[in-house]
Formats: sequence, C-alpha cells, structure tokens
Amino acid sequence: MKTIWMSLAGLGMALLIVTAGGCAASPTAGDSSTARQAAGADVKWDDDSAGYLTVNNNVNDPLILFAGTINNRNIIGGIHAGATRRIDFFDAVSDYSGSFLLRAVKESAYRSKGSSLGSDDIIFAGIVAYNKNDPRPIQVDINRVLGGDACIIIQNDTSMALQIRVDRPDGPTLTTLAPLERNKRVYMDFNPDGYFFFPVYQYYDRASMGIRSVTAKNLADGISMMPEIPRPGRDIPVINFDSNPAGLFSPFATLIVTNETNRGGYLLQGSSRKTNKNGTTMVNPGSETYELNLEKQERLLIGGMFFDVNLGQANNIPIPEYDYRSGFNYQVRIRQGQPASITQLNKSDTDDFVITLVNER
Repeated sequence: MKTIWMSLAGLGMALLIVTAGGCAASPTAGDSSTARQAAGADVKWDDDSAGYLTVNNNVNDPLILFAGTINNRNIIGGIHAGATRRIDFFDAVSDYSGSFLLRAVKESAYRSKGSSLGSDDIIFAGIVAYNKNDPRPIQVDINRVLGGDACIIIQNDTSMALQIRVDRPDGPTLTTLAPLERNKRVYMDFNPDGYFFFPVYQYYDRASMGIRSVTAKNLADGISMMPEIPRPGRDIPVINFDSNPAGLFSPFATLIVTNETNRGGYLLQGSSRKTNKNGTTMVNPGSETYELNLEKQERLLIGGMFFDVNLGQANNIPIPEYDYRSGFNYQVRIRQGQPASITQLNKSDTDDFVITLVNER
C-alpha cells in the first residue's frame, strides 16, 4: 500500500508540474462518454459568427462533429443533412496552433452508443490545421458518396495521417485515417463500376511549420476496388496502404502565395482556380499555402499560371514560367501592376515522417 500511495503521489506531482507549465494534459480513457451522456449532449446546430471552419455536409444524415476522439468534451457542433455551417472550434483545442482529426458521426449513432461506437460509425475524418494567432478560413467537404450500404476496409501502417482521395490523385477527399489506424471500415454508396482510391500521406514539416503531403513510389496511381454490401459468405475487400518512409517522396512543390494588393484574388492554373491547403480558393491580402503537383517528377517547368484580382482577364497578374523542384518551398509575391516574383525558399523537412494530432488518446 505504501508503494501504491507513493506512486500516486508521484503521478499527482507530475501532473501538477505539467499544469504549472501551461500545457494541457492529453485526453485519456477517462474522457470517454457513455451512451446516456451522449444522449443528453447539448449540440449546437446554427452558425457561429466567429467561426473560421466551414463544413459542407453532402450526405443525407445529420452529423455530430468532433475535434479529435469521440466524446462530449470534443464536440464542436452538429450539421444537418445537406447543410453548410460555420463553426468556432477554438474552445475545443487547448494548443494555440496544431492540427486535429475532424471526425463526423451520424447523430443517431453517437446518441445511442457514445464513445463505444466503432470505426465504421465514423462517416468522415479529415485533418484541420489551425493557428489561433493567425486564423484563416478553412473549408471541409464531406463527400456525398459516404454513409451508404457498401463497405471497404482501409489500413494505415504509418505514423502519418492517410488521406484517401477518389477518382484521381487530386480528387475529392473520401476520408482520412489517423496514424497507425487499421481495419477502418468506410461505408459508401454502392457502385457496380467500383472506385479508384488514391493515398496521400500527410506529415508535419518542421522547416515551414505546416502540413505537407507525400505519396508512395511503389504504389500505382490508384488502387481500384468495389466496396461490397456486407452479407453472409462475402468478405469485405481490404486495401492495405503499407509503406515505409524510405519508399515515400513528395511530388509537390509548396507555394506560399503572398497577396500584396488591396483586394482578394484567385490563383489560376490555366483557367482553373486552385484550392489552398485550407480548402478555400480566394486569397485575401496576406498569404495562403498551396501544393503544386509536379506529376511524380523530381522537377518540372510550369507556366500558364496567373493571379486573378477580379478586374477582368486582361488584368490578371502573370506568374512567370518556373522550374519547380519537388519537396521545395517557394514564395510567390503578387503586386498590382507588375508580374509576380518567385523565390525558392528552403526544402521541406523529410527526416521524420510523423504527424502529431491534438485531442487524441
């Protein structure tokens, strides 16, 4: 008994030291919510006027959204079927900057099961990177094919987040797996032609302090598979994206687009608007980050890019043709009345392919 009390005292002192240092304790198993607690959870469904996160729910069910693991403490709001709403999640994350895995669960599933629900109850997950000291608009789209009767199992054996895209490598995000998350059941609409699933691994780049993407050299451009409707005698198909850091590379150049005009604008590649890392297209005065796909090449000469300041096509600001190198960061400065300038910055840090997520047990 004496040994036990000494151990508890030591643990209490350690927690006291952590709290005194200003660091919030990580969620533990004690943060789970029972079905009764979940049933009585007070969930907000209308817009937050100060919210920087916009979520588009394209599925046919009301969803409850969580910043991290599934419990009442991490609820950041609900969203009705087919709705769009703005959410203020800052109170749910104690760190001033970082990233979390946004999880979406059908309201009926959470109310009846609480934290004991299974991974197949999680309709959607996606990485949200934030900085409270420099908040930027973030947009997340929940794919309309999610939440159906057909199922596929996806496994992630890396220390990175695994983003699954459909149709093409830069296609819409289906969902995201946490580091080392296995046996993840994803329910989708049945499609007799199947789907193409593309893996994009996400890690934290210490050089630019942002979330970056890598792909696996030894994987085909996409793995085709047809999700099955579960029934006796039929196995659910499994996709195992099992890669190691030695087999990964970044076929992207990172563009930090700095808008020094007095109006918002759009980064164009040809006539298409590019989407930045926060899921939005407009760049207000200030900076936004983009990933430029180099089509699996180590370097690529790219032209035909412009910055549209909404003054008509003739006034689009041209971005010079440039020889971009994979894994490098570039600053693109946009100034009214003159061509954009491009400066090569540092190389992304690929020594440690890991991502740390807040509010995870």
